[in-house]
Amino acid sequence: MKKLNWGHKLVFFTAIFMVFIITMVYQISAQKIDLVDQNYYERGVMYQQDINKYEASGEVPHEVSYQTAQQTLRFKVSGVERFGGTLILYRVDDAALDLEVPFQLSEQGDFTYTTTGLKKGPWKATFEWTFNGKLMASEKQFVVE
Repeated sequence: MKKLNWGHKLVFFTAIFMVFIITMVYQISAQKIDLVDQNYYERGVMYQQDINKYEASGEVPHEVSYQTAQQTLRFKVSGVERFGGTLILYRVDDAALDLEVPFQLSEQGDFTYTTTGLKKGPWKATFEWTFNGKLMASEKQFVVE
């Protein structure tokens, strides 16, 4: 049996390296990549409006909390009349799981959303509402376990 010389070994290892690189390029290109927002340019231009609505929410005493044991997200407002708005649930790694849920405060001035149907992992909840003609927002990041 004939031994392989250094030239054969060089060709063999170069071929293995090339197959490795081609495999890595294929795996990287096959990954799904979701943008943070489909309209990221328009959102960037309107960023000051986002800052204003988060600052304006200080006028309404409110609290956003997440109870891990009960798997509930709670929005509580005190000292103002009832109003409604939109709860936006944003999943960082998969835009197909994002949700928009309209909400209305109860007689006690709160809204509770059960997160049992959500996929496990990190989420961001944004409550948006209009009060006295001003758009307001508050957000909470939480992890569904």
